[in-house]
Formats: sequence, structure tokens, C-alpha cells
Amino acid sequence: MIADLGMLESIEDLKRVKKLAEDVEHEREALAVQLEAKTNQNENVLDEFDQVNKRLSEAAQNIIATRSAADIATLRAKYGPLAVLDEIEALIVQREAKTAEKSALDRVQKTLGAMDAVPESGATDAQLELWNEELRAAEHQLSSQNLEPVCQRFNELLRQSAQPLIEALKSELLESNWDLPQKGHSQLPVVHLRELSSRIYRLNSMLLPRLDLNEVWNFQCIANNFKIKFVYHFVNDSMQKPHSVEMYFKFLEQYLDQNLFKCIGIFNDPTTTGLSQNFVHQQFINHILTPIREKVNNTLTKIANSASTANLNTLLLLLSQIFIIDNALLKKYFYDGLGLIAMIPARVLDTWLSFEIESSAAQFHKIAKSANLEKSGIDFSKLLKNLYAYFEPFFNVEYGKLMDYRLKITKAIFMELPNRYRDSLLKAKEETTVTDEGQFEQTLWKLQNLLVVRRLLEDFGNRLNFVELTDYLNSATSSSYETVFSEVINVYEEAIIIVRDSAIHRFKKMMNIALRNYFKVNDWAQMDTKPQQCSAELVSPLGLSSKVMNTIEKFELTPDIMLTIRDEILNALIHYMIDYVVNLNKFSESGLEQLALDFTLLKKSLNFPYSNTPQNAEEAVFLETFTVLKLKYKTKENNGLPPLISKKNIDSRDFSEIRKILRINYSTDSELANALYRLL
Repeated sequence: MIADLGMLESIEDLKRVKKLAEDVEHEREALAVQLEAKTNQNENVLDEFDQVNKRLSEAAQNIIATRSAADIATLRAKYGPLAVLDEIEALIVQREAKTAEKSALDRVQKTLGAMDAVPESGATDAQLELWNEELRAAEHQLSSQNLEPVCQRFNELLRQSAQPLIEALKSELLESNWDLPQKGHSQLPVVHLRELSSRIYRLNSMLLPRLDLNEVWNFQCIANNFKIKFVYHFVNDSMQKPHSVEMYFKFLEQYLDQNLFKCIGIFNDPTTTGLSQNFVHQQFINHILTPIREKVNNTLTKIANSASTANLNTLLLLLSQIFIIDNALLKKYFYDGLGLIAMIPARVLDTWLSFEIESSAAQFHKIAKSANLEKSGIDFSKLLKNLYAYFEPFFNVEYGKLMDYRLKITKAIFMELPNRYRDSLLKAKEETTVTDEGQFEQTLWKLQNLLVVRRLLEDFGNRLNFVELTDYLNSATSSSYETVFSEVINVYEEAIIIVRDSAIHRFKKMMNIALRNYFKVNDWAQMDTKPQQCSAELVSPLGLSSKVMNTIEKFELTPDIMLTIRDEILNALIHYMIDYVVNLNKFSESGLEQLALDFTLLKKSLNFPYSNTPQNAEEAVFLETFTVLKLKYKTKENNGLPPLISKKNIDSRDFSEIRKILRINYSTDSELANALYRLL
């Protein structure tokens, strides 16, 4: 920036003029450099604009010249992802599709013309194969509307060529009686029959748009012998009788037993694509079932139009046989196609389901109203087993739409009936017998019946059909049941505990009454001879206890329940001894020994399978009480104890030394104090 000198006022100002001139010159030169740079920059920008215009012009020419998807790919690599290239590519694809469609249509028209020119003798197999390849290729380029007339004409020619072969195969199979048991391979023109069947299949497989597996021409021929026999034997009005339903299913099974593997051996053809052993296996059964399906459908239609008892019986027998034959088709004949169950309408299944539920409930009612507890559990279990055996063929049918019906049957019969049986069992009055022992035995019958049914439900839960049903239920309801019977089994567990406790209560009550005279004994302190046998007053209670235990052991009770009953009765006897004998009497040494002997015999009468001393914690406390009471008579063993056995020490509840010396481990301080007070 050049300084402003203003007006010259002195010689000094003149000296600065030269310096000012130099600064002006430097600034002028700097401006000149900047101006030159700007000029060069503008020229470069103009050059760049020229280059851009040139490239745009070149790109436009390239785009205009684009004719294929390959050209688009090249331009994308050169210019990047341009929207105009996407648009052009879409137009190219559309143009190519239209071109291919026109070309395909021209070829199809040409093929149609060739087919229309076929002589009356028909087309050759080679011509048909060539046209089939052309039409299948055109399927990907032409609409079904454009192809339909041509496909119809092609299929007509196929049938025209196949029909004489079909008639020939049917006739030869009838004449050869290939399906008679006595006709082995050596007695049949196997090669000729196989070649004729395979040729028909090859023609059939060209059918457009695709082969119908329910109407395979060569298998319709192969199954024709069965159809004729079945129609002859079973298709008439009289065959709607219930017994005939079972007969034609037996006829089907017998025919399959005799001819399934014979058919596979004759008609499987490794040289013909598709005619494998498994395909022949499946399609033979599928086409054998055709007249059965028609018969079943006709029967169902007649039954649906009438609600008579006879028709209902026919329906029930028909459905039960369908379940059996579908199960046999799967398990015995390894058929993996749709069986007969698939054709039964839902309303027919609903009718069948309602009847079966009502029928099962009626059978249950006969058992429930019986007052015979001894038979009801076995009878009810037998009913459930028979019902399962009856429904097992239905459960075994692997058809997804039946899962809901399987679940309904399980809930209404195998879950609801056990619940109703449990309720009726718990409500059954035990007072129909006058004696306590009789009532006790009735309680045990209830307990055993509950255990029998619970065991059966657990067995059901482990069977494959119910395992599959559990998985289905858990999946459908987002649950995690261990088995479908989990809730019912839990209810039975609760009922078992209730009845078990009732039995224990009755046992206690009987023993309490039986021991009343024993509780009245008051000469324990006067006894002075060593006991040789139980107290006289204990003979009757011991007899009762042994008798009751013998009764219990006749029942099929689980080991845990048996142990619980023994434990609880033992505990009750201990409490009786403490409350009515120990706490109310004084004892001589002989009296104490008599009491110990009496208790030992009472315990023995309970028949513990594994006798331990102590048997449980309650007995351990009781035996520790004896240990304390004996101190009064065993002075030699009392070293160190007398100072500790004082009212003051007992009141303080400091029993650590006493526990250590006497090895008292189970008694509470209160129980130990009570025993020690009796020594004072």
C-alpha cells in the first residue's frame, strides 16, 4: 500500500519522494503478475469447457449408437451409473423380450401348422417329442393364453397316439391275468408289457402343461384289472351294508399283498426317465385306490342325505376302516400319497367325533354309577385302553388336517373322562360299610384306583402319538407341557395325596381307639420284673396293626406311599406314647423296659421293609428320651452328669455338655428339658 504524502512541507519530504517512486513501481509489477495469472486461469477454464463439450458430444453419440445390454455395460464402465443408461437398458430388455416373444410365436405358429398337417395315421413319437421340446421352450416366452390352443392340439395328438396303446395294454393285461397269484414272471410276456407301458408313460409325460399324477395312463391300464374285479364284487346298492365296508377294504389289502411287488418287478424301467421302482410303487397304489375312492365318496354322499341309524352305523364303520387302511397303506405298504382320509368332509368328521365322544361318555357312565370300588379302577383303565386301541388307527394317520381332531378326542375322552372319574371317586361315600376297617379298606381302594389311572396316563404320555400331539399343542399354544396329560396327572397327584392322607387318618383313628386301655395302665412305677412279652393291653392293638398292614400290602400301592403310611403311623404311635404314657406316668426301671419293649413290638407290626434304628427323626427323639430316663437307674454311667441335672441348669437351657455326654442330636431343648425334669 503506497503511503499518502499529502503536501510537501520540508526538505525531508523531498527525500521521501524517491522511496515512494520505488514502492509504486514494485506494486505495479505485482499487479502485472496477478493480472497475467488471472488471464492464464481464464484460458485454462475455456480449454476445460471445450474438453467437456467434446466429451458430452462423444457420449451422446455413443448412447445414440447403443443396441444391446453389452453396449450398456461398456458405457457404464466408461461414464459411471447414469440414469439415462438405466432407462435405455430397460427399453432394450423390453425390445429383446418382444423380439423373443414374436420369434417364439412364429415358431409356435409353424409348429401348429405342422401339427394340423399330421395325417390320419397320427404323429410319430419322434415328432411329438420334438414339438414337446419346442412348446416347453415357448412356455417361458409366451402367455398361457397364446399357448393354450396349441397345447390343446398337441395333447389331442398325444392322446390319439396313446389311445391304441392304452387299449392294447389293458387288453393284454386282462388276457394275461398278470395279477393272479399263480402267474409268475416266467409265465408272462414281461418285456413286451414293460415296453408297452413305458411307451405309454413317455407319451403321457409329454402332456402339457404337466403330467397329472392322479391320471397316469399306463397305471390306469395296470390298475384296470383291479377296478373290474372291485366293481363286479362291490359296486351295487346291496354293498352299502355295514359288513360290506370291511369286506372291500380286506379285498384291497389282499390285492396289494399279492400284486404290489409283482407290479414293481414288471413295470419299473431304468431306461425310461421317471419309471423308477419307487414311482411304480406309489402310482400303482394310487391308481388301485381310484375305485375305492369313488365307492367311499358315493357312500358318504348317500349317508349325508340321510340321518338314519343304519347310515350312521355304516358311517362309523366306514371311517374306522378308512383309518385302518390309511394306517396300513403308510406303515405296511409304505405309501406316501394322500390316503382315503383326505376325501372325508369336515362335517362328516364332526358328526363322527360327536358320536364317539357321546358313546365314550355313555360307557364311562356305566362304570361311574357302579358302587363297586374294587372293580371301578380296573374297569375304567380297561375302558381307556380299549378306547385307545379303537382310536389308534386314527391317531396313526399322518395327515396334518387331522391334528385338531386328534387333540379334540384327547381332550374330550382321554383327559375329560379321567377328570370325571377322579371326581366321582372322591365323592363316593365310604360310610356304606359300618366298620372302621371296612371304611379304611374302601379308602385304600380309592387310592389304588387313582394310582392305576395315573400310571396309565403316564404310559399314554410316553406313546408316540401323544408325544407328537404334545409337540403340536406346545407349538400351537406357545406352551411347554411335558406331556399333553400333564394337567390331568397333576390333578391326580393332588387327589392321591388327599386320599392317602385320609387313609393315614383312618389308620391313626383305629390305633388310637385300640390303645385306649393301654393308655389307662398306671402301674409303670410298680413293675419290678424284667419284661418277657408285651403288655397285656397291647395285644389287641398289635393284632389290629398287623392286620391293617397286611390289608395295605394286598393293594398295589407305590413304595413311596407305603413308606409314607408307615412313617406317619410310627410318628402317631410315638406321640401317643409320649402324650398318654410317658408324660402321665412315673417309671421303675422294669416299667421303662416294658415301655421300650412295647414300642419295639408296635414298630415291628408296621412291617418296615428296611428296619433302621432310628427309622426317622421322630423315633430318634423318642429313643433319646429313653436314654435320659434311663439315667435314673444307671448310676455308673452318670459320671459328670449329676451336677448338670439340676433345676437351675435345666431352666437355663444350657445343654451342651449333656448333649455331648449322652450324644443327644435330635431332641429340641424343650424336649430334652421335659425328659430331664422327670429325673428330679
